[in-house]
Amino acid sequence: MSSLKDQKQQFVSDLLGGSLKEIYSIVGVSIASLFTFKILAQVLGNNNNGVLYIIHDLYFNVFLLVCSVTIYSNNILFMYKALGAASLLLFIVSLFVVKKTPKTQKPNVELLTPKSFVTAYRSHMLILTNIAILAVDFHVFPRRFAKVETWGTSIMDMGVGSFVFSMGVVNSRSLIKQNLSGSNTKKTQFSATSYFKLLISNTKKSMPMLVLGVIRLISVKGLEYQEHVTEYGIHWNFFITIGFLPIFIAILDPLFNLIPRFLVASLISVVYEIALCQGGLLKFILTSENRLDNILTMNKEGMFSFFGYLSIFIYGQSFGPFVLTNKPTYNNLISFTNTTKKSLLTVTTTTGLLITTVIYQLAFNIINESSYFHNVSRRLANLPYVLMIVAYNAFFLLCYNLIENFFGSNNTGSKILDSTNKNGLVFFLIGNLMTGLVNLTINTLECDNKLATIIIMGYATILVSITYLMNEYKIYIKI
Repeated sequence: MSSLKDQKQQFVSDLLGGSLKEIYSIVGVSIASLFTFKILAQVLGNNNNGVLYIIHDLYFNVFLLVCSVTIYSNNILFMYKALGAASLLLFIVSLFVVKKTPKTQKPNVELLTPKSFVTAYRSHMLILTNIAILAVDFHVFPRRFAKVETWGTSIMDMGVGSFVFSMGVVNSRSLIKQNLSGSNTKKTQFSATSYFKLLISNTKKSMPMLVLGVIRLISVKGLEYQEHVTEYGIHWNFFITIGFLPIFIAILDPLFNLIPRFLVASLISVVYEIALCQGGLLKFILTSENRLDNILTMNKEGMFSFFGYLSIFIYGQSFGPFVLTNKPTYNNLISFTNTTKKSLLTVTTTTGLLITTVIYQLAFNIINESSYFHNVSRRLANLPYVLMIVAYNAFFLLCYNLIENFFGSNNTGSKILDSTNKNGLVFFLIGNLMTGLVNLTINTLECDNKLATIIIMGYATILVSITYLMNEYKIYIKI
């Protein structure tokens, strides 16, 4: 008779994933939910502190996301029909209830202010990711949504890559500020002093996350918590991957001063793919016999997939110049500048997202259908996986942007989304801690679907409540 730990490990092992079409349709519920939420918000008015407002915020931006990956995962069309009918009805009501006010444009638009669609995109991604990391331990969460063993696609595989991509997008805000301050005017001139200062600074920034990675390692080993070795290795984990990103970004800084970031990301992915397919690295990573040979083989998935995640992070950074700014800057489709001259590569946010969505979707489909490349693999973070993540996030950023264009860009209207975005990494960290607590407290494999859904909704409610209260008391923790 196998132990409970072995049963739980087997529950998330040897999985094959599902179709990309289904992944898009499941995650698309967040778009439909936000659209309906915003229409209802218009009908209810601007009192987003009332109990009714908070309840409908929680329902549309949390509970419906839980339902989409649990009890309605096999009937997702019903959710779209229900949300579509609700949106239509609320829209008709709004025609009679909502007072129309003429739109006024501010003559002087600041270049860099928070954008509601980026907040909604990032917060929904964080909420759905945290829901999945607990839900995966219950039967109510379909196995095709859980991380695949080696080849294939799933919602959780998409979530981990999207987390890194969104970090890259948000991180580019500091790069834009550097350009605005004029500190990057002589960026083509290499300075050893500045380079080492940046390297030291980014290393210091990485330390909290690396420490968290070590703490997680010790906790998992000490509590004999279930772990999936082929995901990152014996010692490596996702926190360590995130921790090393700023260090490598600093190492590559001279290259960024010469080449657009999307080209650097492409170069890293292509070289890594060549090493996998032509250099024997693929066989080395997938061979189980060498697992205990040395520290490298013990953590080969984490160490080598890092290059794929690094590429995803840099691709995310490349979106910043046209996603985060409020007015087009020169060549913003490919570079960071602080001038507003026009060129063929100077685009608005919507145009930039439309162009990148088409380009990356085409690139992914061409490579994914080619016989020269292997299938998508989150375990390897290979080129098809990287392009899939970028294409997916470009598409959903475009969808959120179109919603913002339709309703206006003052704010999301959601206290939950705003507070989740402001403490994103804390939200993710607490989610991991609570997931461990739930797993150590109850046998998730014995819970029926109804009880499992109630537990997951309670967990999600506690999570968003913590960041909600932190936001109310102006507590923001940057890790």
